[in-house]
Amino acid sequence: MEYAHVTTFCFTVQISDDQGATWHTSPVVSTAGPAFLRPGAESLDARQVASDVLDTTYRAYLEHDDGTKAMPLYQVFVWDQAVPQGVPTATSAIGLDSQWQATGDLITEIAEDIRRFEAEKKEHEAKAASAQLAVTNARQRLARVVTSAARMNMPQVTIAHHAGRSREWVRKTVG
Repeated sequence: MEYAHVTTFCFTVQISDDQGATWHTSPVVSTAGPAFLRPGAESLDARQVASDVLDTTYRAYLEHDDGTKAMPLYQVFVWDQAVPQGVPTATSAIGLDSQWQATGDLITEIAEDIRRFEAEKKEHEAKAASAQLAVTNARQRLARVVTSAARMNMPQVTIAHHAGRSREWVRKTVG
């Protein structure tokens, strides 16, 4: 697939575990090329790349977060050149409106998952309750028909055979 104009960007992720007092730059400098291009877009947007990388980094952190430590701050710097130097073309950081939107989207996704799972659980529980009621009703019906068959002097071994039960079960049922 050929793109009309795809600028390749490089980006770094910086992390602060002390609320921004010190920042540690990720040792990896990555590039954003055609794989970052949004459907229908003709070229990459540095701000969108920064936002997407921050969102991906944030989600990856949340996947492994056990809640025991304070969440680090993240910021992403994007340059429209092969190496990170000079003033970044775009930045994105935790706490900016774009990240709040991404966080809100993530919260909405998780809440929707929970609602869907709860609805599925409720549906399965209703089916299980319905199945249990059907089993109970069928057992009661079988007991009534077995009792009637015993009153007609049908042999217990024949009743047991047709019912798929033991003769002891038949004796207790008609008992």
